[in-house]
Amino acid sequence: MNDSNGEPRIRRSAGMLKNPRETAEPRLSAGKPPPPRPQAKQPECVSASPYPKAPRARSAPKPKVLMGEVAAPIQKFAASGGGGQEISKQREAFRAFMTARHLRPTEWARAAGVPPGEILGYLTAKTRCIAPESLEKLARVAKVAPQDMFG
Repeated sequence: MNDSNGEPRIRRSAGMLKNPRETAEPRLSAGKPPPPRPQAKQPECVSASPYPKAPRARSAPKPKVLMGEVAAPIQKFAASGGGGQEISKQREAFRAFMTARHLRPTEWARAAGVPPGEILGYLTAKTRCIAPESLEKLARVAKVAPQDMFG
């Protein structure tokens, strides 16, 4: 489209006030720089403690924990009958079964049609057992009996 002068019409965005082809005047004068801003004072912390405030350390590095270096304390559960040590032994036997057969939790669960969180939750002691239906599916994919997965 052309305007009344025969020049092509320039499309503008909603925020443009003038024609972009016209030269705009500089907003700041080139003669002197703007005055510096005054620095704001930091407020003092007021404490009711009779002890002097210790100087704050900058962000201290946080310790990193590796997966194999930490173990949760084993407790005996009255309702379980076998106690926490039996569950821990079963979990270790299950982990040994997986490593001996080179099974990865997510891939194995996907092949069996089981949520990966069920295996991972058991291995990390978030859950105390795996559902019997899930164990049957996992055993079918691994081509073993369910009780063989626990030693």
